Amino acid sequence: MPVQDFDFSVKKEFARFSPTVERFICFVVLASVALYVLEVELARSDNSRQGHWVWLWIERVVAGILTLEYVMRARKEGRSYLKSGAGFIDLIAVLPFWMGFFLPESWLGLVRSMRVLRLLKLYRYSKAMRVFLRALVGTRRHLGGMLLIVFIIMLFGAVGIHEIEKQAQPDQFNSLRNCIWWTVVTLMTVGYGDMYPITTMGRVFAEFLMVIGVGLTAAFIGIVGSSVYKQVQELEKEE
Repeated sequence: MPVQDFDFSVKKEFARFSPTVERFICFVVLASVALYVLEVELARSDNSRQGHWVWLWIERVVAGILTLEYVMRARKEGRSYLKSGAGFIDLIAVLPFWMGFFLPESWLGLVRSMRVLRLLKLYRYSKAMRVFLRALVGTRRHLGGMLLIVFIIMLFGAVGIHEIEKQAQPDQFNSLRNCIWWTVVTLMTVGYGDMYPITTMGRVFAEFLMVIGVGLTAAFIGIVGSSVYKQVQELEKEE
């Protein structure tokens, strides 16, 4: 992400601190994610409690800093911050850490992986990121209708390939759950190759779903792209 996209100036709507403090918080966020990657690669432990104590205490210090940041912003701006997108992102940046005290140890690996979500805090400093997320929110009604269409097509594809291929490949397509997996992979044109039709009718049906998948992807890009363009145009008018 280009450095010029970051803005550390004080703006009331994002409950800003001084530029120096904001730079420090941004550094803490980036460092915590980088240290998580190093922990996974070097320690190779299931969670921070099982690895070296240094990793656990680094995370505790980072979580403490981010929790203090959240509390200070909430005190500064009140309910407007708690209800804002930036406030929600700041909350999910620290919430998994505190949830880890109440969850079973088998869940702690998943909790640790959620540290990556802290990168969403860059939303506060990146104009491009704010425009894109605002565009996604602005298209939620259209995307909601599109998701309904995707669900219908997914279910249709699953039951269709189940009926077509279950006699030829009972081990692969006899389960509707497996058929849903195959349909999603086919609609997204991923094609892992773990399941594929061998009958002529099954292959024609798969090609039909692939074409629909490409069309749905193009529709998603068109909806979001037009909304992003609209947000950029409005932002340029404001400036």
